[in-house]
Amino acid sequence: MTTEQIYTLAMMQLALVTVIASSRVAPPRQDLPSLRWFQLAVGCDAISWLFYLWPTDPLLLLISSLASASNMWLLLVFALTRCGKTVPWLVIGPMILVQAVGYTQLNLSGMTHAVMHFMLVITALVALPAAWLFWFKKSKRTVSDQAFALIMLTWLLVCMLRSLTVEVQQNWMLSGYLVSQALWPGIMAAYGLCVITGYLEETQLRLKAEAILDPLTGQLNRRGLNETVAACLAYLKRNRQPAALLMIDLDHFKRVNDQLGHDGGDVVLVESAKAIKAMLRQSDVLARFGGEEFLIFLPSADQQVATITAQRLLQGIRDLHWPATLPADFKLTLSIGVSVFAQDYDFSRQLRLADQALYRAKQNGRNCIEFAPTDSGI
Repeated sequence: MTTEQIYTLAMMQLALVTVIASSRVAPPRQDLPSLRWFQLAVGCDAISWLFYLWPTDPLLLLISSLASASNMWLLLVFALTRCGKTVPWLVIGPMILVQAVGYTQLNLSGMTHAVMHFMLVITALVALPAAWLFWFKKSKRTVSDQAFALIMLTWLLVCMLRSLTVEVQQNWMLSGYLVSQALWPGIMAAYGLCVITGYLEETQLRLKAEAILDPLTGQLNRRGLNETVAACLAYLKRNRQPAALLMIDLDHFKRVNDQLGHDGGDVVLVESAKAIKAMLRQSDVLARFGGEEFLIFLPSADQQVATITAQRLLQGIRDLHWPATLPADFKLTLSIGVSVFAQDYDFSRQLRLADQALYRAKQNGRNCIEFAPTDSGI
């Protein structure tokens, strides 16, 4: 067995290992098609290297070229699918055939220079769009996604340098081949690793979000609220700035559930959260505190700002236009308890005061605002 055949077998094994490693990834259902396209692309690469063991046989070379072309263009399909874009099969299908036939014909004709330039053009048509998609168009872009884009550009750069080398010094052609062969295993392993870690990073981000967000409304849950407020309070305490808490209860929500069912109640919760969030400042923190209760943390807000905010929320929910799935005459009101932070910036204490103020608001007939004592405020 020649050195080139040993290299070819090693590359085939690397492709198979990448396919096996990617099979251990379990992305969400919506991301599964992109993973399957990636696995198919790398599987085609393994087939290409297998049939390239006999590069002088025209039929086997054509099969190898067809598998190699499928590998390259399916990587672009993977990038398009991963970024939520439509795959232009009417372009990609013919390009696979053009590449396979063109590469085979040029190799059998001994046109080595033309092969390099031809593959440079093909690589540019695949690598540039893939890099652009992952860098600019992919939502929730991770570090691995950015690395994948850079690897695509590195792949293109290697092909460019190889083509330029043979144009400047024809006797360097062998050196160009050796350099590209030395770099290609690293490029292949790197983009495979980045694809796999990209899915894993997204899973970690999703799990972290699920840990701090309420799954129904998409707002912070208690854990997320505590983490966010702790960081804010540390800053406010250093700078001696005020803050306030608003404890909110959706009035008569049990009656809403009884009349509309739990699905209807969920709609009311989601729409209420969206409306409340829209009426807050960007720096304000909204969390679903439990059931039909919401908590708002207002950084850099004194008694006056907290009062204006509570009044705006009270009126905004009264006048809210609800979805058509709810009864046309559906109305909702809020009860709000307001507490302004004292000089100790004790979150637990202010939370109890806001809760007591909310209780008084509900006892006083609901659809109103009650305030905690402010004699110890900032």
